[in-house]
Amino acid sequence: MTRLVPAIVAMLSFTGCALIDQRTFSPAPEAQAQPAPKPVPVVIDTRTPLVTIDYTIPSPDYAELLHYAVAAAEKRDADVQFDVVAVTGDTEDAAIAQGRAIGVMKAIMRERVPADRIHLGLRTDPLLTAGQVRVYVR
Repeated sequence: MTRLVPAIVAMLSFTGCALIDQRTFSPAPEAQAQPAPKPVPVVIDTRTPLVTIDYTIPSPDYAELLHYAVAAAEKRDADVQFDVVAVTGDTEDAAIAQGRAIGVMKAIMRERVPADRIHLGLRTDPLLTAGQVRVYVR
């Protein structure tokens, strides 16, 4: 009986082991190539601009349009905030776009809007062929 105890213990200790066969050494199945995810369109700003000044011509005349738009926005809310965002198609044109946004900001200030209610921004949109300055209200 004492001879059987080591044999029984040895048999019980191997119950959790698996037998070695061809499946043990076979290579894992090759990973299947996954299709690339579809590109997500980048939304620059979901707000609708109060005014969009398009620079397809070098010096667009926007003063009168901006005057009426600012007056209408202030009529709705006397403390309205303006976001003046220059949008350019290429980062190389950033300095030009920034200058245009500053010009629009100064035009809004001529309408007696304090500078602390005007916020400047700059964005790129590779789909644009000509720069724009967009004026949003908050």
